[in-house]
Amino acid sequence: MNKRSILCFLLITPFYLAAQNHDTTIRKVYIEFNYNKDIFPVSWQPEPINATAQPIEKSEIPRTKTVITKALSKYPEAIFEYNLKSVYFLKEMKFYDVGYGGTNSTDAVYLTNEGISKGYTDKYLEQTFHHEFSSILLRNYPAFLDTNLWKGANSYNFTYNDPENGVGAIRNNQSSQALDSLLCLKGVLTQYGGSSIENDVNTFAQNLFCPEKDFWNYVDRFPRIKQKTKLLIQFYSKISGMYSEQYFRKTENQ
Repeated sequence: MNKRSILCFLLITPFYLAAQNHDTTIRKVYIEFNYNKDIFPVSWQPEPINATAQPIEKSEIPRTKTVITKALSKYPEAIFEYNLKSVYFLKEMKFYDVGYGGTNSTDAVYLTNEGISKGYTDKYLEQTFHHEFSSILLRNYPAFLDTNLWKGANSYNFTYNDPENGVGAIRNNQSSQALDSLLCLKGVLTQYGGSSIENDVNTFAQNLFCPEKDFWNYVDRFPRIKQKTKLLIQFYSKISGMYSEQYFRKTENQ
């Protein structure tokens, strides 16, 4: 290889590698599609958590980029500076020997995508991002949500039923995210939302940013659901003034 060829190789290689690994930055958030164990916190790697994963299929990457671009566009960029550095997409991941659709760490969100045929639709992927990111925001801004008022919106005989904060619900196949009118009478949107207060908040968050078809009908129909929705909108409005009920109701048509 002559000097000119070497120079051309050195100039082209970084761009070629970038194209090969598909990683990108969107609104200052690093989006990664490769897998190595170091993407997970060190504390997740040994037993009993034993974090494992498989890389996403390359054919799913373009669609996934479109979905995450849309999801990130629903937040002011300043939010990410202090709360979200990375989003990792994988084909699958397991913790405690249980498969997860999504999870989060201090400043990262981890999401799986096995393809539309297995239920990983655009809506599912976007909702799961908002679901997981809301956990990070809850940890970082605990004073912005009065959890006593939140729990007070539940019916008097309701208790969250999973001491493992959702792990048990997933393991026992009790993690449906379908809106349930009977549960709404108790103040909970879905089966999974009834597992813990965090998962309850997460489920409302995913429907604020990417609502199911009947979500706002349920808000208007069930007083307990309306009360929690208002509390969560207040939470987000304290983080950014752009958020209001009017803003979120518009997402129904996006």
